[in-house]
Amino acid sequence: MYTFITRICVAYALLAVAFAEIPSYMKICSRKDPNINNCVLNSIEQLRGKLKVGIPELEVPAIEPLVLKHVRLLRGPQAARLDVNLTNIQVFGPSTFKIRDLKIDPENVLITFKVGFDKLNFRGKYKINAQILLLHLVGEGGLTGTFFNYDSDCLLKSHKIVKNNNTHVNFERMKFKIKIEKARINLDNLFGGDPILGPASNEVLNANNDLLLDEIKPALEDSLSDLFTNIANKITGIFTYDELFPNN
Repeated sequence: MYTFITRICVAYALLAVAFAEIPSYMKICSRKDPNINNCVLNSIEQLRGKLKVGIPELEVPAIEPLVLKHVRLLRGPQAARLDVNLTNIQVFGPSTFKIRDLKIDPENVLITFKVGFDKLNFRGKYKINAQILLLHLVGEGGLTGTFFNYDSDCLLKSHKIVKNNNTHVNFERMKFKIKIEKARINLDNLFGGDPILGPASNEVLNANNDLLLDEIKPALEDSLSDLFTNIANKITGIFTYDELFPNN
């Protein structure tokens, strides 16, 4: 009896996939459309609201907050040492992305574009032991901050695979090259929460925050790459190449 029920469930699951319909919130772009670049851009824009909260029926997770579990910065000689440990960093604002200069090769599903954010807010935990100029920074506690005018060049490659006699698109890991114009960071509880040394130390840290940004950028690149590649493959894993890019 158990085996029979199991087979029935499997059969229904296969039928559901086979007869999956493109949802109304997904805009389909013909690969013969001379304006396919704008079509794909509009399709992404149409998905923005869904991406913020997630799309359970496609197993697409919410893109906010983006979590960076651990960033470690350790560099410099003892006289100018920078040792910072950041944990559980939550980034808010990925759903406000702005895409431009998008170009797609529909036959090979190769996409290049630029993506930017006016600002990304973040919060998390920190532990620091650093010598910056003449200031020795020591403390641990809460971290808050903002990245302003974040911008990146992106490349999304794919290859076609055949499943159940249907052609699907599978994307390789998205490549990001990040630029951040400036950042503002605040570390709570520096020097045990001293009301004078704490704010003054944060000012010095922000004047030299390019060191922190150099370490945070790779973590952001990796997390955003994993997030958006996963979203793309969740969608293309359910629908076929011809459904997403019909030849008409």
